[in-house]
Amino acid sequence: MTTNLFFCTFITFQAALGGASILISRARGQAFAAQKTLEDLSGIVSSGVVLALLLCLPVLAILLPAGSLLAYFNEPAQIVTQGSRFMHLLLWALLPNLVVIGLLRIILPAFGSERLLLWTMPGMAVMNGFLNAGLIHGRFGLPQMGLWGSACATIVTGWSVALLLVVLARRQAHLKHHLRLTRPDHRAMIEMLRLGLPMMGATGAELLAFQMTGLHAGALGAVSSAAHQIALSVTSTAFMISLALSQAVNIRVAYWLGAGSPQAALRSTLGALMLVIAWTCFTATVLIVFPEYIAGFYLNGKSSDAAQVMPIAVSLLKIAGVFQVLDGVQCVCAGALRGCHDTFMPMVLMVLTYLPVSIFGGDWLAFHAGYGAAGLWIGLATGLGILAILLSVRLTITFRRRLRETGTGVSQDLADPA
Repeated sequence: MTTNLFFCTFITFQAALGGASILISRARGQAFAAQKTLEDLSGIVSSGVVLALLLCLPVLAILLPAGSLLAYFNEPAQIVTQGSRFMHLLLWALLPNLVVIGLLRIILPAFGSERLLLWTMPGMAVMNGFLNAGLIHGRFGLPQMGLWGSACATIVTGWSVALLLVVLARRQAHLKHHLRLTRPDHRAMIEMLRLGLPMMGATGAELLAFQMTGLHAGALGAVSSAAHQIALSVTSTAFMISLALSQAVNIRVAYWLGAGSPQAALRSTLGALMLVIAWTCFTATVLIVFPEYIAGFYLNGKSSDAAQVMPIAVSLLKIAGVFQVLDGVQCVCAGALRGCHDTFMPMVLMVLTYLPVSIFGGDWLAFHAGYGAAGLWIGLATGLGILAILLSVRLTITFRRRLRETGTGVSQDLADPA
């Protein structure tokens, strides 16, 4: 629970940095349309660094008293004590993960340097797994530290990858000039906050919906909780492709709108939607047709508990299959709207959808209508379906307004330099 709390809090606040990628992408688009050299964006990058440092403060305020939070959820005294100590160790990884890796993961794709992440992020996962195995169990000549070894592995990995990313990024000729610490651009900072805080709120609402579903599944018993974790693990993995497409369309839409070409921005959005629909149709088919096979990967067939978990896990995977396409569509639409500088209203729509429908609706279906864990996931699916419709309508209206404002000028004929 401690690790989950750390990363959920970290991911929520990291989302507030998303405005930096929009500003950088827009500036690149403007430079391309004007056929000029890209201006120095070190002020925007420095503003992102300052914002990331400031975001560390509320994260620390939330996570330092982790023991009190665990006690609030009625965890045993031993878990409260060890969890608090574990969290205090993990917080040494906050600075590299949020200020360095977190910011670079957002701005490097905006600069067109996403390949640096492709080279380093898989290595980060491998290094973290290697160090976890070594420091927890004393393998590969490393000291055996048990539970605390996992926290130390996260710290070492975070600082190592942060240093590597900075070195690699600074060696890129087109990035070196921009990745300097200079005087922050105050106007850029205000714009980042205007864009980023609603993005943080939207991310928090989404994470809250899934975390509350997990807590409610735990209240239904160990069997339902295990089935929920299986379904969540599978769908979270599949969702990574949709999330990547959302981040890509965010950058492309901001770039083309900066270049004055809403037509190209619309084409980028439609392309991303076609890709995400193709991917989610595939994952939906797999989840609906092969749920027993997938659940079997997570269960020990010789265990008596597996026979109880299997039917619930199968039903949850089928429900997850039904909402795959809707989840992908809402994710890409949200990314495109962010590229249009529209972050506040999508946040409102997410909060108003996730809270009453996904959380309270799922709770009612599970505990009052008697659907159990399936009711929780029906609530999630319904919320995602409504959200996909609302964001699609919002996006359609936004693009119609953009096209009407610009008309059909020469900007639509700009060639994509990428």
